[in-house]
Amino acid sequence: MFVSHSGLRRVFLELLVIGVLFVSDTSSARVSADELAKKLSIDLDSQRILASTYQIQIQGSVIVPGDNGDQKLSLTSQGDFEFKQRQFANTGPEPSSVQAVRKFSLANTTTKVGPDHTTRVNLSREFSTIHAFGMDNRLVFLSPEYLIPRKQLDLLQLPFDPLVTGSILPGSSVKVGDKWNTDYWIVPILTGIEVVVDQSATCTLKSLTDETAVITLVGKISGATVGSATNVSFSGEIQLDRKLGFIKSFLGQQKEKRIPGPVSPGLDVTANIRWTQAVDPDGTSLATTMDSKIPDEQKLTLVLQTPLKLQLKHSREWHMFHETPTVLMMRQLRDGHLVAQCNLSTAVSVPPNDHTPDREFLSDVTTTVMDRKGKVLSEDTIRDDEKWRIRQVRAIGDAAGDVIRWDYYLCTAKSGEQFSFVFSYSQADEKLFGDEAMRILNSLQVARPRTAFPFR
Repeated sequence: MFVSHSGLRRVFLELLVIGVLFVSDTSSARVSADELAKKLSIDLDSQRILASTYQIQIQGSVIVPGDNGDQKLSLTSQGDFEFKQRQFANTGPEPSSVQAVRKFSLANTTTKVGPDHTTRVNLSREFSTIHAFGMDNRLVFLSPEYLIPRKQLDLLQLPFDPLVTGSILPGSSVKVGDKWNTDYWIVPILTGIEVVVDQSATCTLKSLTDETAVITLVGKISGATVGSATNVSFSGEIQLDRKLGFIKSFLGQQKEKRIPGPVSPGLDVTANIRWTQAVDPDGTSLATTMDSKIPDEQKLTLVLQTPLKLQLKHSREWHMFHETPTVLMMRQLRDGHLVAQCNLSTAVSVPPNDHTPDREFLSDVTTTVMDRKGKVLSEDTIRDDEKWRIRQVRAIGDAAGDVIRWDYYLCTAKSGEQFSFVFSYSQADEKLFGDEAMRILNSLQVARPRTAFPFR
């Protein structure tokens, strides 16, 4: 079972709430309107590095579907992060203008589900330097040097990330007691919502001095995350350093209720979030530039290091659904829609440069699909070179009235290791699925003593 802070980060974007700023008379303010507007916005100085400490505590329940009804298990989680960040001032439209380089010195979570299932995730040193990009309704993270694994990527998804929280500031003149709404893209990124059904957020200037502005925010958002219907409510308080133009601290709470979905369990949780920022005196500890281009599909590719002595690459649409020492199950989601499933397991090893006889593989597949009232359509050797021999058997069947495609692959390394893949998807989704199977199979690599694929 996988429970990560990314569970609080993603949900459906369909209806947009346009931010409206309520501007009040500033004649009674202690500073001019122009100065006040300037000091209630973030000063994006790319020469400045901010050092951040971020903590998140989650408590609640995980809801797991079962044959005898849903099972509710207790959940507690603690996340601790420390990083330095250089944010770049870009002139592009929001949120694509949000870009930064971030270096972690600490990033870990400890999650306990039920009485005795504890999971610990630590950020590997190879991925300590991260580039962040604002894209649509989400923050995208990648390593500038290596392809990153899903578990490491999910670790980096922080509710109310400091990189975006400053975007709630009005950027125009307000006085104590004034309220305003946020731009349509901000709340989904802060809460991790992918596709929004409804959202609202209200910000209020609570207090103001020459040194500090205190802003409160409350709101809610509904939709879905990784294919699961979700409702989120939140509240928080921001302290803005008016002299230097950055947020000194954030203290907030996020509550989420999520139904079980195709790749994640249900949740009923409360997250308490606290973070602080301060100017780092060492302004040379991070790169002064980064590639400002929105990352392409190759750089967004993830790497999967399996317990089966096999590594592979896959798109960010694939999510781990189930994992044991001998069998892995991934599911592909696109815009919240379940497209396909991939089952990966080990097969019997053979001597180097040998493989399981084709007739034996075909017989095994035929027996399996007949048990499911299906039939074999075709068989073929789709690859046979100095690294891999891949044998394919295609089959078709019926599942509750839906025509299902099964693509079976026996992948034999020249060294003798064998692995079995089964991709299953609705015939109606055949075009959506496209060449996903071959993209994964062409990336196969017998595990070596390294942690990630480089960019090549």
